[in-house]
Amino acid sequence: QVQQKQAEIQQLNQQLAQIQQATIEANPGLADQRDELLANVDEKMVEAGHDPDASRERIGELQEQLQGGELSTDESQSVTQEIRQEQTQLQQAQRQAMQDEAIQTEIQSLNEGLVEAMREQNPQTEQLIAQLQTAQQEYQALMQRAMQQQGAMQQQGPGGD
Repeated sequence: QVQQKQAEIQQLNQQLAQIQQATIEANPGLADQRDELLANVDEKMVEAGHDPDASRERIGELQEQLQGGELSTDESQSVTQEIRQEQTQLQQAQRQAMQDEAIQTEIQSLNEGLVEAMREQNPQTEQLIAQLQTAQQEYQALMQRAMQQQGAMQQQGPGGD
């Protein structure tokens, strides 16, 4: 059940991502707005002492090493580890930058413009967003139920099977 929900959420996300991609391609203004937002987020990250370009470059280099297929298993694992660390740092810096009020306002306005344009691009957008929200709520409910069941099992103590 949980896996079915996950698959459903993933599929809806993909459909919406495709509409979003098509919408941005059809609306250069939105593409500019998105690029500007990304640039501003990067700028905030730099102000906070993080170098996003260097991080992305490093991640790219490490991924190339992995794909090169010349690394031993141990080397692959440590490179994978390093990629994860870089990505985590980058995401944390991004999250921090996105908490900035000016950035929040920009995100909001881009989202509104994007959803509006997506509706025009594809009449199904509204329905897909509603389905996605429902699926996410159902998924959370399933997860909570699973957690509660686990909790109940743990309370029974040993041999309570």
